[in-house]
Amino acid sequence: MWRNKTALFLSLLFTALAAHGEPFALCMYGVNDPADIKTIKKAGFSCLQTYQTDPAVLAALAKEAQKQDLQVVFYPDKIIGSPYEEQAKAWPVLAWYLVDEPDVQNWSRARVLEAYNKAKASFPAHDTALVIGQGRTQTPFYDLPDILMVDWYPVPHLPLTSFGDQLALARQGMAQTGAGGNPLWGVVQIFDWKEYKQYRPDDDRIGRFPTEEEIRLMSYHGIVNGVNGLFYFIFTTQGKPLPQAQPQWWKRVKAVTKELAKFKPVLEGGVPAENPAAFALPLLGRTWKYKNKHYTVLINASNQAQPLPQTLTDKKYKTLYGRKKTALLPPYQVLVFKY
Repeated sequence: MWRNKTALFLSLLFTALAAHGEPFALCMYGVNDPADIKTIKKAGFSCLQTYQTDPAVLAALAKEAQKQDLQVVFYPDKIIGSPYEEQAKAWPVLAWYLVDEPDVQNWSRARVLEAYNKAKASFPAHDTALVIGQGRTQTPFYDLPDILMVDWYPVPHLPLTSFGDQLALARQGMAQTGAGGNPLWGVVQIFDWKEYKQYRPDDDRIGRFPTEEEIRLMSYHGIVNGVNGLFYFIFTTQGKPLPQAQPQWWKRVKAVTKELAKFKPVLEGGVPAENPAAFALPLLGRTWKYKNKHYTVLINASNQAQPLPQTLTDKKYKTLYGRKKTALLPPYQVLVFKY
């Protein structure tokens, strides 16, 4: 029942969002070396994040990002009050990263607000962002940053579609706190949970790297649930960049992000439009009109094949991305139509 209410809530919310014409962020987490920026640019990314805080390191990353026409997301803490503060005002900053998961770290609203005010005092022209570890938090942080982020990493522990479900919950929280028009970014899992601490009583470490289809499903599930950008966590594995350490994993990521980079103009310039058919759960869809064409993202959000809506079998609905049209849409599959 709550999913039906969420779908209705989002359908109404989409028309109120001020996202039309705004850039759609496509960003990589954990880029630490300027030499890697050209690589992520080729993969379709428009921005990068790093956990590095040394001002000299950030200056070097910002310089190369500007050269490659990418934006950056940095912690502001060590920049503020340093000799780099003034020049940082001209860096290609997409947002200053206030705190990572204040809900997990037990930060109070007052502490987050203090970090926000400090960043804004030094960089009033730049946005701020923070990431929460789930869509619904005990302390409501939704209205504190300019941009809210949600990281939710379900593979292989939880249903893939819990990613978009958590984003929908965050959208609700934003609306309830008066921040419904602010951007929301989703953070997609591109790592193996075996590399990270797991809170399991048996200390059994489980995990694997997501498949290409899983990365693609999470990405589009975020889009259908109203995100204004997608971040991918994380560029490294075992301390080494994915392209060198695990080229087969990097190939999965690139296949998705290069597709999304091509679809970005629709996400940025498209106007929300009526779906070509009435999609009933577990089918989800969202449609845009862009340059006199319509684009529909259709998702099978279940682990069972589902019949393709009869309307979309018409030859005028051409598959732009995804598999060829079949009578049954396979589990967790995404089709993008242009007509």
